[in-house]
Amino acid sequence: MITTVTNGMFLRDGGGTGAPAQVPALWLLHGFSDSGLAFRNLFKTGLADRYRLLAPDLPGFGVSRSEGYGFTIDDQVTALLNLINSKTPDGPIGFVGHSVGSILAVEAAKKMTARCAGIFSIEGNLTEADAYFSGQAADYEDADTFKREFASKIWAKGDGDPIFRHYHASIMFAEANAMWGFGRDVRRYSAGDRPGHAFGEVDAPALYYWCAANTPASSVDFIANNGLSNETFHDASHWPMLDIPKTVAERINAFFQHHLDL
Repeated sequence: MITTVTNGMFLRDGGGTGAPAQVPALWLLHGFSDSGLAFRNLFKTGLADRYRLLAPDLPGFGVSRSEGYGFTIDDQVTALLNLINSKTPDGPIGFVGHSVGSILAVEAAKKMTARCAGIFSIEGNLTEADAYFSGQAADYEDADTFKREFASKIWAKGDGDPIFRHYHASIMFAEANAMWGFGRDVRRYSAGDRPGHAFGEVDAPALYYWCAANTPASSVDFIANNGLSNETFHDASHWPMLDIPKTVAERINAFFQHHLDL
């Protein structure tokens, strides 16, 4: 893996090398106030032998600064597409979106048309209830208070839990205004379960990967009632790519292998 800064965004870039036709690129999109480090364990799996893996810190999150960017979903998608065009201008593109990152994957896929080979959503947002982290931003009048209190809640959840400690570390790097602005826009976008409807209607192949222990009841019902293509995992947190990276890598590979005819 190498790290670069492109268009002001920090990017982890590793995996297979060669012509784009032989080595498709998978863009790994982190969740709310997280960073590309959420995918670090996937770079150590066999997935990196078959695909080029790219995990950015989106503007205002991780160590990517927000200067020159806005905080809405549309702003983040524009920044992502510019980065994709800079680093992977040719060949098929796949998205692996974690949590709220799946919203960005779906919206980016709409603009990429035929270049998008598929979306693998890891517990991505489907219903209003899925905005249980990001949506809290709308309950606060200022960014600094939101970041301070949200970080405190995650720290408390992390007592004895290294996964939440990892998440807390990424939160501390995130810019307060980015957290607050993006979270408020996610709450707005989530009205009427719009993320789930957009996921179900996207032209590209899409798979929803989830665990019943981590998923709100409304989202479980949405999956069943709307016939979403899905697979379940077990005995892992909301971050299975950190808990069970080999299993997650195998499922991602199987999905893209099928749709890319590798």
